[in-house]
Amino acid sequence: MTGERSLQFGPLTFLDWDAPGWAFSELTDWFGTTPDKKDVVERPQQHGAFPTDHSLRSTKAISIRVSFRGETGADVEEAFDQLSAVAAEGPVLLTANYPAGSTWRYVTASVTPEDHFGLHIGQAVIHCIARDPRRYATGAWVDTPLPSPGQGVVWPLTWPMVWPGGGSSGRITLVNNGKAPTDPSFVLPGGIGSALITCVATGARVGFARPVPAGSTVLIKNGHATLDGQNVDRWLRYREWTSIPGGMSRTFQFDATEPEGSPRLAGKADHAWW
Repeated sequence: MTGERSLQFGPLTFLDWDAPGWAFSELTDWFGTTPDKKDVVERPQQHGAFPTDHSLRSTKAISIRVSFRGETGADVEEAFDQLSAVAAEGPVLLTANYPAGSTWRYVTASVTPEDHFGLHIGQAVIHCIARDPRRYATGAWVDTPLPSPGQGVVWPLTWPMVWPGGGSSGRITLVNNGKAPTDPSFVLPGGIGSALITCVATGARVGFARPVPAGSTVLIKNGHATLDGQNVDRWLRYREWTSIPGGMSRTFQFDATEPEGSPRLAGKADHAWW
C-alpha cells in the first residue's frame, strides 16, 4: 500500500506516492545479507571446505529509483542539482521509514539522472554503498554514577522496618533488540583522572588513561575516542571491544580515578539488523 513508506536522504524526503516534489518507486537491497568475504579453503581429500567459526560480511550496495515532479523543466534540473550536491557530501544518513519502523545506514552515493527532455517530471537512480552492511534503529542513552555503598542497616532493627536506600552498582545494561550484533558507544564525563569500562559477561575492558577536564567529555565509538571532538586514540588502553549479540544485552561496569563531583558514564547501543 502506498503512503506507508518514505526515505530520508540527508535533507531530502522521498515519498512512495505520486505528489509534487520528490518520490521513490524502488528501494533495492535495503534488506538482506551481503556475501561472506572469508576465503573458502577446500578440503583436498574430503568433501566440502574447512569450516569457519563465523562469517564476515562485505559492504552493502543499495540503489534507489527516484523521481521529481515540478512545474517546469527548470524545476527538475534544479532538483537534480540539489540531489547531486547532497550525494557528493558523503557519507550521507539514509533512513527508510517502513510500517515495521525506521532503520538507517550511513552511505556514500552517486547520482545518475535520466534525460527528462525538458518535461516537468524527471527520474534518477541513486547508487549507494554502505561500508557497514548493518542497518540500525537508534537506541536510548542510559547512564550511571561511579560505584558507591548504600546506607546500610542500623541495628537493633525496629518494625516496621524500612530498608535504606542509596548506593550505586556503577553499572549500565545496554540492550540490542535487533538480529545482528551491534557495537556500543560510551561517553566518559569530565572530572576524572582515568577510566575503565568492563563488560561484566566477558571481562573485556576498554580504558582511557588521561585526565578528562571538568566540562569536557570523551566519546568512545567504533574503536576510536574523541575529546571534545579531537581524536585521542593514543590514550585508549586494552581495546578489548565487545559487541552485543542480536536479541541480547550486555552489562558494563564503570570505574574511574580521582573523581570530581558526581561523574556519570553514559552508554548507548543502536539496535542492528542485516
